[in-house]
Amino acid sequence: NAERSFPTVTAMTGVIEHELNQFMTENSVTMLSQPLNDVESFGGMVAAATHGSTWSAPTYSGYVVEMRLMDSAGRLRRFTKERHPDIMRAAMCNLGMFGIMYDITIQVYPTFKARVTNQFVPMELIYNTTLLRETVTSNFLTEVTWYPFNSVTEEEAVQYEQDGTIPPAWNARRDFLWLRFVSGLCIATINKASDAEVEGVTMAGPGYLPTNGSLSGGSAKGLLRGKGALDLVRSVPSPSYHYLVNAFPVILPPRWGTETSAAFMLNIDNSFNRAAEALQSRASNPSLTAAPHSTLFCPASSATATVCLCPGNDNIKMAGRLWDVLSSLTSSLLPHKYGFYPAAREFVEHFRNQKVRPHWGKRHDNIPGIIDIIHDFYGDLIPEFSRMRSKARVDPCDMFMNSYLLKIFGRSRDC
Repeated sequence: NAERSFPTVTAMTGVIEHELNQFMTENSVTMLSQPLNDVESFGGMVAAATHGSTWSAPTYSGYVVEMRLMDSAGRLRRFTKERHPDIMRAAMCNLGMFGIMYDITIQVYPTFKARVTNQFVPMELIYNTTLLRETVTSNFLTEVTWYPFNSVTEEEAVQYEQDGTIPPAWNARRDFLWLRFVSGLCIATINKASDAEVEGVTMAGPGYLPTNGSLSGGSAKGLLRGKGALDLVRSVPSPSYHYLVNAFPVILPPRWGTETSAAFMLNIDNSFNRAAEALQSRASNPSLTAAPHSTLFCPASSATATVCLCPGNDNIKMAGRLWDVLSSLTSSLLPHKYGFYPAAREFVEHFRNQKVRPHWGKRHDNIPGIIDIIHDFYGDLIPEFSRMRSKARVDPCDMFMNSYLLKIFGRSRDC
């Protein structure tokens, strides 16, 4: 394309992630973000600005430079960042409201070899905000995963199997965090695997967990799932070497919905206090972990600040908060398995006055007040999105809206 000085990849929206990653690896190109779900569709991840983010790089939406879609009149439409910059501000994260996406073009970069390392550290890390910030920001990607109750002893496990109660001596500070580091090319710095490191080493493929990608603790039940999960991830080889798009841990969601999640974002302040508080709020409340679920904290960037509905939009400011280059970063907490919605509601209530908002990839309309929370966070960006959608004339009569989206954006006035 004569308009662009960089390489691109165009894929149909129904292509699933592992197919796209395989194509990029075979053609020596990469994204600078974190692919996550094996069977997520390319179009779905773009539409919801979901997954695919690292400390210095955007979600999938941030790479989009062009898309073709079928509008409500059955016309094939084409939008590009060069010719339709304002419309693309909305279309790059459109939640399906722009029509049926046909194909998407993203910017890519030359690939390289990355090193992946696993470490297991005490939960005390999240109570030392300086150490937490240094740990997260010093790598291309740092995933911090907590499986509650992973420090349960054999004696406590036997007692739990007998009476089903939380061990009285258990405390979250006893547990361990799983840190997974990916060292590679950051936007500002280069920290990739050296030639000497990878000499004679076969590059590994995608990194599935031993449970074939599931987040569960294997066959363990109840709170013993935490211990089972930690035992499983301890068996993952470390270090390992991959081409970048294969370096990230891959989740293969169960087909029948036996595990699910809720996800919320918070902008991170300079001191990392809110990132630590997000984890501490879970660790300090045993009632929320009585039906175990893992909590995954993903540092994510909003280099997609030009996108109206990007979760980390850096147009969002809070009075009394100091922001630096981290202002556009968000954190996600994903409680998994049984009873996760009570935990999700508790998290929302805890951070209600701190610009918490739901991840667009999830529908959280069973959480009281969630529409008001969304309106409060995005403010003028919601009517701006609606104006760009109206300008594009892709769906004047709201054919592509559902009840949840209508509550957030209202009905179109163009029909």
